[in-house]
Amino acid sequence: MKEAYLQNYIFENYILIAMVVGTYFVVSMKSAVDILIKKRMVINMTLLLILSIAEFYMNYLKEQAMMGLPLIITGITYYSLKPLVMATVINMIEPKNKLIYVPAIVNFLIYCGAFYKNNVFYFGSDGRLELGLLGDTFIVTDWVYWVIFLFILNMKFYRKKHINRLGAFFCIAWLMTANIMDSMAIGTGILNETYAVAFLFYFLVIHVYISQQVNEEKEIKLREQRVSLMLSQIQPHFLYNTLNTITALCRANPKLAEETTIKFSRYLRENMCNMGENHIHPFSHELEHTNIYLDIEKLRFGDRVKVEYDIKSDDFNMPMLTLQPIVENAVKHGICNKLDGGTIKISTEKKGRDHIITISDNGIGFEMDKALNDGKPHLGIQNVTERLKSTVRAEMEITSLIGLGTTVKIIIPGERKKIRLESGKRREILSIGR
Repeated sequence: MKEAYLQNYIFENYILIAMVVGTYFVVSMKSAVDILIKKRMVINMTLLLILSIAEFYMNYLKEQAMMGLPLIITGITYYSLKPLVMATVINMIEPKNKLIYVPAIVNFLIYCGAFYKNNVFYFGSDGRLELGLLGDTFIVTDWVYWVIFLFILNMKFYRKKHINRLGAFFCIAWLMTANIMDSMAIGTGILNETYAVAFLFYFLVIHVYISQQVNEEKEIKLREQRVSLMLSQIQPHFLYNTLNTITALCRANPKLAEETTIKFSRYLRENMCNMGENHIHPFSHELEHTNIYLDIEKLRFGDRVKVEYDIKSDDFNMPMLTLQPIVENAVKHGICNKLDGGTIKISTEKKGRDHIITISDNGIGFEMDKALNDGKPHLGIQNVTERLKSTVRAEMEITSLIGLGTTVKIIIPGERKKIRLESGKRREILSIGR
């Protein structure tokens, strides 16, 4: 007999059980939703499951005419916990106000009076358990919570213009209709399922809202990084030195001055035009932009800056303005700090599906541990690293030895070369700037 009742319970409450179990899995997944919201979801859904079980067990005891203490305790549990559902709804929008639980506590104390008086529960002439004069207190408490809920909504949300009032009205009407049907004993179990759907809908809305905020913050951060990157690439001293070089060439070699001016304007235009973009383009274009920078620097430093190329593969894409900052670091902090200068070597190769870019110099080098803990922001390299990860999921490895030079290796997965900016999975990589 018990097995038949249990089967009926599972069959009638299958959707509720599935939603509760599904909620446990969903909240356990890593997401941007606050841990307190996840805890409330678990508590709320567990409360609905307990109410469902208590209602089933109470009806089972009644049908089996098993009167006495077990039925009274089950009844107290069910009718005491039922108003807590609305209390948890209010707690979602007013989490810091603990006074909302006062009506539920009063309701619980009234039902505890069933042990002492017959004004809550009593056994009728046929031996069945009946609700007394105060037996419907849970309904009154429930509607007290509804008044509180509507008042708080009016004070908190309806005065805000960005709230979708039609959607809010639909959700409230939906919940209130289920409450009325439950109060009139129409549609057994419909209230629990309705609240379960409402809780899941709330969690979905919160998740979407927080995800949008996170994406907006990431976009703002990327825009700030792109601006910082642009500014770091066009430092005043580089502008002044380049203009001074062009001025000197105007007298000594007007033709070269003209060519340098054209190259410098292309360099500036490339930086300015791509300041607000995060697109990828062919490696050959990025290399061309880097060559313009190196040509200008070679005019300034002469034979102190030497460049070697070993391009074995160029059929891949990379983010705009990511190669040049690394090469600039090699020039400024590596070879130009040596009296006799040095050589920068740019090479590419393909290993399996991965494309590997290597930028090495035989400059002064630096201490890896010291660079990691020098307290400096290293915005240029940090921005490049972030953009490489977020656009093509590339890894960047930096190695350096004092007196021998520095090597920067960029590994771009071949199968990801067409991917643009995403907010999905990322691999953490070693990133050391100078």
